[in-house]
Amino acid sequence: MKTFAFFGMALALTAGAAQAKTNVTVLSGDAATRDLVAAKIDVDAYRAVKVQTILDAQGNPDHLLVHLFVKGQHAVKFASIPLGAARARVAPVAMNYRLGALDFSAQKGDKASAQCPDESIEFLAVCPNDDDLEQRITKEVADAARAKDLKVKELLLRDATSQNYLNYMSCPKLRGNFYDGDADPTVITTYDGVISNRDIGTALKSKFRHSVTNIWLACQAFNDPMKTTVIKTAESRKYAAGLNDLEVGPSDEAAACAMKAAIDGQPMTAAFKKCYDDLDTPDDKWGFEGDGSDNFWD
Repeated sequence: MKTFAFFGMALALTAGAAQAKTNVTVLSGDAATRDLVAAKIDVDAYRAVKVQTILDAQGNPDHLLVHLFVKGQHAVKFASIPLGAARARVAPVAMNYRLGALDFSAQKGDKASAQCPDESIEFLAVCPNDDDLEQRITKEVADAARAKDLKVKELLLRDATSQNYLNYMSCPKLRGNFYDGDADPTVITTYDGVISNRDIGTALKSKFRHSVTNIWLACQAFNDPMKTTVIKTAESRKYAAGLNDLEVGPSDEAAACAMKAAIDGQPMTAAFKKCYDDLDTPDDKWGFEGDGSDNFWD
């Protein structure tokens, strides 16, 4: 695999360039991968950046998949940087990139299935981001679930991998699933990549059994295809997520309030509306639906 010319060019592009303030986390690749992203994209325009090297069918580097986490929102956007010396010289960076088959196949874990690691788990609290607010909110919700004697599993930072999350979402006694992270209408982000609506529709088909309340701090994830996948295919009891780009801060407080109210036994639809009215900004637009009971404990 002849990549020396490409990586030499990447280093040349960054020679003398100002050091970026936003860290670029390399999920697959090396230092040259990080340097090329910083040379091609204004990474300081984002709160965090992750990058994966995507291989073609022959196992050669095809492009870099760049995860761009939007400042002040629970949103992720993507870019693609072509690889190979000749392509990289002439092909532009594709911003607002939509993931393709190579990108989805490169994600870690066995997305075709999910195996529950602990069948006693009743509540999930998940936060893949290294953000003090998001970590605090997630732990507060986990503590509220424990106070009601639910068996809780926290997936924080490095534990919030795609495979771990899918596995625990398949647990048969699961009642609640609180996720504080980032999304678009097709994927939610994890520590090591993304989970797509296709993954959920395959690994979690009918697994929620109208028994699991899912509240996600996730921009635009209440739009199709993710909405229909979570509510209809996975059979969520209730599902809340963003219709637009949710603001970090007020949306976290409102979502935590709603999940705590649900755990406390309040009717969930009315409780969610009250939490939104009391704590969120009017610019945030949520969806809250589902075919199961409005009572968390039914």
